[in-house]
Amino acid sequence: MRNKRHSAKLQAAGIAIVILSVTALHLITPLDRITLHEIYQRLYYIPIIAAAVLFGMRGGFGAALFASLAYIPHISLHWQHRNFDYSLNQYAEIILFNVIGIVTGVLSDRSRRARARTERTAEELQKAYAELRQTFEQLLQAERLTSLGELSAAVVHEVRNPLGSIKGAVEILEDALPPDNPRREFADIAKREVERLDRLVGEFLHFARPPKPAVAPADVNEIVRSVATLTEQRAATQNVRVELSLAPDLPLLMIDAEQIKQVLLNLTINALQAMPGGGRIMLRTFSANGDGVAIEVEDEGGGVDTAIALRIFDPFFTTKEKGVGLGLSIAYKIAAQHGGSLSVSNSERGATFKLQFPSTPPQSARH
Repeated sequence: MRNKRHSAKLQAAGIAIVILSVTALHLITPLDRITLHEIYQRLYYIPIIAAAVLFGMRGGFGAALFASLAYIPHISLHWQHRNFDYSLNQYAEIILFNVIGIVTGVLSDRSRRARARTERTAEELQKAYAELRQTFEQLLQAERLTSLGELSAAVVHEVRNPLGSIKGAVEILEDALPPDNPRREFADIAKREVERLDRLVGEFLHFARPPKPAVAPADVNEIVRSVATLTEQRAATQNVRVELSLAPDLPLLMIDAEQIKQVLLNLTINALQAMPGGGRIMLRTFSANGDGVAIEVEDEGGGVDTAIALRIFDPFFTTKEKGVGLGLSIAYKIAAQHGGSLSVSNSERGATFKLQFPSTPPQSARH
């Protein structure tokens, strides 16, 4: 801004110098060289038009007025008594200076406003394109979730029954072995692995067929406080501070409070896992776009690699050694079932997950 003002001052000074230079040419040129004087008085139009183009109507009129004030003394002192008819012509020329300055300035202002409108339109189109692209990516994500959910449901249905049979058979074999038999250890291993598979299958089923939201009016600030309380002890053991920034007077939302609590717990626990050396987690609520509420979980865990940011909500995608890759997928699906969205971005020191809900839930979330 300072450089722009400095440049404008230099331009105005240059215009003034040109006007004064033309006036000086009038003063040093003999009066009998009328042709040169006629040329000089036309030279005033150059700085007047330049000022109008650069600074609009005010600039054009100001330059024309300055040129008039600089030229009038020459007319009144040297021409008015020597050649009265020619002096009248020069006075008319001064009027034309101001007309040209004003008209050119008005046209310049209109052109500048039209250019500004064009730039605003281009920015709005660019923003709309970015939002459309984001919506398209969300639709693709939802389609992938739906397809994989149906596939998971089919696979899990076929796997869960044999798991029950295997577990029952292992328990029968275990009962047939004496307590001091070393083979009981293998039976215990088999039982634990079957139980682990059963939990994994349960997660698949929860992802593939999550329960419909049981919506009711809920205070998101209370949900966030509850999540902070539940994770406070674990955070303290990792030297992590859980801080709250809750907007007052937020509207009650028609949501399933338990499902949203599950989403926030998942996000907060992920944040804790990203900060083994300590740090801060910020849980924040605020009004979103004047219609709806947003909840953010911000950590200091270094952020999300841009190479995986687009896949982070995909089912079974995980960067953890023992992770299944369903936590964020389930959270994304729960947000979508509420008519909301879940997104991730990088902040200065970590990642920020944003959970956003409209003030009015979709029909599918009400029933």
